[in-house]
Amino acid sequence: MEVLTEVDERRIASLLEHDEFFWLDLHAPGADALDRIGGMLGLHPMAMEDTREFGQRPKVDSYESQVLIVFYTARVSETDEQRVAVPLEVHVYVSGDFVVTVRQEDCDLLDDLHGALMPEVTESEDYLVYRILDTLTDAWYPVIEAIEREVDSLEAGVFARARREQISRIYLLRQEVREHHRLLGDQRDHFVPAAEAIRNLAGLSRGAKEYLRDVGDHLAQVTGEFQRQYEDLMSLAQTYFSANADRLNGTATKLTVVGTLFVVWTLVTGFFGQNFGWLVKSIDSRHDFLIYGVGGLLVPTVVLLSVFWVKRRDWF
Repeated sequence: MEVLTEVDERRIASLLEHDEFFWLDLHAPGADALDRIGGMLGLHPMAMEDTREFGQRPKVDSYESQVLIVFYTARVSETDEQRVAVPLEVHVYVSGDFVVTVRQEDCDLLDDLHGALMPEVTESEDYLVYRILDTLTDAWYPVIEAIEREVDSLEAGVFARARREQISRIYLLRQEVREHHRLLGDQRDHFVPAAEAIRNLAGLSRGAKEYLRDVGDHLAQVTGEFQRQYEDLMSLAQTYFSANADRLNGTATKLTVVGTLFVVWTLVTGFFGQNFGWLVKSIDSRHDFLIYGVGGLLVPTVVLLSVFWVKRRDWF
């Protein structure tokens, strides 16, 4: 299969004339390039209108001789600290004579696939379509792994010591995972009619049905992984609040112990601070001070601390 990355009208006309199946991969094409390729390949005006305005939801539009699939892949973000991954929108036109992909963002996986498909020789043209869609789908697995590492790191940090910035990160990550899950859920639901529409295209040679079914299975698997990660993040948020509550309970326990000691000390010093005649006249030596003063504070303190130590597992 020949792979083209620009609108070469002469070469495209030759391929169409000789009925040779080809792949045209356009990266951020201009309006003029889209108009020319739409006229040469007979792309439906409604489909071209969608391609001029990116930001579509996943969908499949079937026309008389072609199918438009709005398909999403993703890449792990290396610059945005707020997001783990960035979804990439790809418009895939499939007909019996060609496959056209249009994207606005860089996609290394598609670029790498150019060299892999150029020498590909097969009588099943839908297998070549499968290779493109399968590559776009498999790009979600590194995203899942990157989010999994982020979740594991957050979980370890929460168990070590819960901090306020962790809950903000949990909420941002949960929002991102929910967005990916909603996107992949729509894509999974639309892929069944998309696969059926591709199989029914006139002029498209077909091989085993398992090719496109495999892409649908991968989409279901990826969607399930995002659902699991969303639930993990929900549980992690609850764990954060539980860890925070445990830390506050520990602080309250420490304050309770100190407060109890101060109550005893206040009671002892308050008693000996009363202005009774006997206390004023009889307790006036260093010996009396050490016994009644220091001993009166030290003995109950030791008793209380001993009780707290013995009962620490039951009370704290």
